[in-house]
Amino acid sequence: MSGPTETFRGVVRAEQCDHFGHMNVQFYDAALSDAFLHMLSLIGLGPAVVKQRRLGLAAVSMELKFRRELRPGDLYMVETGFLEVTERQVHTAHRMTRLTDGVLALNAHSLGFPFDLEARKRTIMPDDILAAARTFVAPKEAFGL
Repeated sequence: MSGPTETFRGVVRAEQCDHFGHMNVQFYDAALSDAFLHMLSLIGLGPAVVKQRRLGLAAVSMELKFRRELRPGDLYMVETGFLEVTERQVHTAHRMTRLTDGVLALNAHSLGFPFDLEARKRTIMPDDILAAARTFVAPKEAFGL
């Protein structure tokens, strides 16, 4: 595996839409959050490991770019990967695509760092997690950024 990988699929429900008739921002963010949790599992940071190793990732910033509106009934997919992963920081990227026509609906990227959940402070990414995450690194163009 390398680069962006599928981490979430969904359908826009009517109750997720605002008065403009498209999916409200909070639901785009929720889809990315779910996608990121799947990515964490893929790199070895699933719930059991987080609990055992007391290791998490803390977000510092996130930028979303809305490219096309998603409307009720639209099927979509999120693909996730990394722009860069070091022992001190993780630069995550997502792209959300409308499945009916392949149109890019949204892309996003965020910056975070490994976080010791016991000490409640920044830490170093363990080598095994770092190696697994690096298999999903791709250039920004792969995410439409």
